[in-house]
Amino acid sequence: MERRDFIKYATGASAALMLGTKLPWLGAKPAQADHIARLDITITDCIKEMATFNALSVIAGPGNGECYFWIYKMTATLGDGRVIDLPADCPGPTLFATTGDIISLRITNALDEPHSLVIRGMFNSGPIPPDGVPRDFIFAAGAPGTYLYFDSLNAPVNRVMGLHGAFVVMPAAPAAGQKWTPYANPTPQVQQLFNDLGAAAHFPGLAWEQANAPTQTPPFRQYIWLLSQASPLLFRDVGSLPAGQIFPAAEFVRRFTRDAFGRNNHDLTVASDIPQYFTSMGQSGHFSHNNPVVTPMARVGEPCVLRVLNAGLMTHSMHIHANHFYLLSVDGVVMGAPVPANATLTRPGVIWVDTFQANQFGAPSSRYDILMLFQRPPDVHNVRGIGLADAPLPTANGATTWPPVEEFDLAFGNTIPVRLSPLCYPAHDHSEPSQTSQGGNYNCGVIGGQYFIGDLNITLPRFNVNDRFAAPGSNPDMPLLPPQTFPMDEDFAMMLGLDQVPQILVYGIDEARRDGVMGPSKDSELLSQTPRPPFPPPFVDPAFP
Repeated sequence: MERRDFIKYATGASAALMLGTKLPWLGAKPAQADHIARLDITITDCIKEMATFNALSVIAGPGNGECYFWIYKMTATLGDGRVIDLPADCPGPTLFATTGDIISLRITNALDEPHSLVIRGMFNSGPIPPDGVPRDFIFAAGAPGTYLYFDSLNAPVNRVMGLHGAFVVMPAAPAAGQKWTPYANPTPQVQQLFNDLGAAAHFPGLAWEQANAPTQTPPFRQYIWLLSQASPLLFRDVGSLPAGQIFPAAEFVRRFTRDAFGRNNHDLTVASDIPQYFTSMGQSGHFSHNNPVVTPMARVGEPCVLRVLNAGLMTHSMHIHANHFYLLSVDGVVMGAPVPANATLTRPGVIWVDTFQANQFGAPSSRYDILMLFQRPPDVHNVRGIGLADAPLPTANGATTWPPVEEFDLAFGNTIPVRLSPLCYPAHDHSEPSQTSQGGNYNCGVIGGQYFIGDLNITLPRFNVNDRFAAPGSNPDMPLLPPQTFPMDEDFAMMLGLDQVPQILVYGIDEARRDGVMGPSKDSELLSQTPRPPFPPPFVDPAFP
């Protein structure tokens, strides 16, 4: 880069911060000394190794398999003076607050042109000059919902270059006499849906706000899918401008959306300017669909809220294979409520769909909330033929179709060792180019999943995390998984924090209660899986013949 010397940060899955002094929706109220007194944000840049970075990328030449970004780098100062440094990444950390919380920001622009931070309808820093001088701001968290914080200057260049993140506001309390929803004034349809969770026969298990101590199930289970796209060549050109020059927005959009396809996008000397990387929470491929921060991993009967935002310029059509999902809100309008642009119209009530489109930022339907039910998957043969808590049909050998004991038995047998995992159902984008990276590496793009790690409605033995035999406890040196948890390999247990003593929660809520910070569980990079045991003779490992 000719522009400036910058730090090459090591990046991982996006962390999260709990802002404010009251978090009643977590079921706990942190001590005053532990609340985040101020959030320090530095607008800076980084180089990030992408999903396709490997030895071949290094051989291909400098920059291959990497991408340059502008980022919001954050540290949090707690009420007792402690400072917590969050990982540098694109997108910025996910910020959680309760409506009415007073939030203190200190923003420093360390780049070479003006930048800003905006949350529409709630906060606008205005242009912050590139002078390195910290500036202090205070604002109140607004109505509950899902928001994008982003740089609105030189739109869409600054935002697409990486200056964006998710901001979630939770209600302070549920409606009187009702169960919790993500909204302050839910429509009757949405309220009824959440009232039915854990109460109606067709939604057995827990309500959204319910925790379950024996299975270490946290309350208010929720995930973020913040979608974005990156062009290494175009981003490099933006970052290489001399100090003070502003990249023309029209040229950026033209090159980002209309440049010719290239056949050698692994080589930045001839690569196309159209996006080469498609990410969810800054991750893609293995790093997203095997990541509990991105991919919901829960038991049947543990419904989750998933918040989807699109910060980029391309359309994504997100599809989940395991269960259909309920659409709760679109662009901040709760389903069944009047449409802001036309008070005579209302959105339909909650609808049950399997695919919904996230348009480019600023267009209608660029953000929405859904409810993931975590019912038994529909391909499990139940009496009524759908994925509810009905009696599973018997199989020819006298077993039943749920839980899938055939798969478990195969893994625990003394023949070919088969890797155990949760029941993994993919979630992906129906806009096919986003499923690749660098123009051709399939399954290295926007992909996640819905993974089943157990069922609250049945009782299973407490397996060791790396049990290879049917007898529970055959590996006494390893901790037991919680009750009603499907057996799984150690790496999946590690992702979920189930190999910890004491065991931690998927969302790091124990840490959130102590420190005011919610981060990803264990190693957010998930660099490798545990080695597979060798195949016994006379079988040959196809990977190493």
